[in-house]
Amino acid sequence: MTLPAHLLIQAMYEAINERNVPKALEYIDPDCCYQDLNFPQPFQGKAAVGELFTESCKGMPADLLFVVDDITEGDALAVGILWHVELGGIPLPNGRGVSFCRLSETTGKLIFVRDLVEPVIKPGKGAFLILRLIAPLVRLLLKPADPEETASQSAASPDPPQPWISRLLWILAGAYIYILFLSPPGQLMPGEPVWAIQAETWPEVLNESLNFFFILPLANTFGIHYLEAPVVHPVDQAFFNFAIAWIFIFLPLLLADVRSRKLPKVPIWSMALFLTNAFMIPYMAMRAALPIPEEVPSPSKGLLARVFGWTGLLVSGIALFWFGFVGPEFGTVAERLQYFGTQLTTSRVSVAFCVDLVFFTLFQIVLLGAVEPNPQKRWLRFVPFWGLVTWLII
Repeated sequence: MTLPAHLLIQAMYEAINERNVPKALEYIDPDCCYQDLNFPQPFQGKAAVGELFTESCKGMPADLLFVVDDITEGDALAVGILWHVELGGIPLPNGRGVSFCRLSETTGKLIFVRDLVEPVIKPGKGAFLILRLIAPLVRLLLKPADPEETASQSAASPDPPQPWISRLLWILAGAYIYILFLSPPGQLMPGEPVWAIQAETWPEVLNESLNFFFILPLANTFGIHYLEAPVVHPVDQAFFNFAIAWIFIFLPLLLADVRSRKLPKVPIWSMALFLTNAFMIPYMAMRAALPIPEEVPSPSKGLLARVFGWTGLLVSGIALFWFGFVGPEFGTVAERLQYFGTQLTTSRVSVAFCVDLVFFTLFQIVLLGAVEPNPQKRWLRFVPFWGLVTWLII
């Protein structure tokens, strides 16, 4: 006689809490498909599930337990479960989860599981903006073409503006996210993807962020110690701040762009500045799908543009000095250049910033060319970073 689903799942959890993997596997069907969404691929078959259970139990404290908070009981073959993980009776941060389990009708054992664990990063309302950004990409790549819809769109807009550029940018956005954030280690990029990032990488990223625009290290240098600046290799710190300075000075340019006036410029720029530069590619894709304005007025640059321009110039100057001369214990300029080359072959974060700089160069050429009609100033768009800085200041 087989157990009802809710009793079988509880018995399996009890076996795992006892670190008794063979007993837990007694409840697993030979053809079980176990989808733990922490992993890129499901565990297919009893042997693979056994490896997952063994790895999850290996070296774990005896008082680290899975606790079932609630479980459905109305279906003999399927259950939904609310659970959390606790250590010595203390619930772990980000340790909550939900699961759906189904038993085999023939064997009465577990044949399908999907586990969803509470995420470490919680974007809140930003998740809605992310959905709005990726929705056109999903529609473009996955939705079959509707002839009637295409005809109606053509009637509404007889001369669609650069649709192929928009599609290309959406494809680039998808490729950027997969290659830099999701691709497995060693497949296309060095270093770890987001889903397998090493524990020591998060403090490195956090420390670079704490030294934003060198404010904290400079404050410490001048005797202000309300917070101590974390120690970061000067090459990493300089590269990080230079990339951040470039996306920072984009804001006045975005605001001056007439074509994208209906887009949420400030929220997207903020997310690119404080989260990831990946948001700029979808922004440019949405912009390319908008009508091209018939007339482009001469941009009216005020105090905001000049403040951003001078700030970018100052931060970039500090970054160059920081790269080569701050922290003599980190070696000579030649040794730092060698370190930088090593980072480009081992650190996915460094490679991502390099890719960002390439995209920033292209976006600067496009946006500054669209905003500035004066040929005596338009050439500045071809000078990476400092051309935009100059345009903002003059």
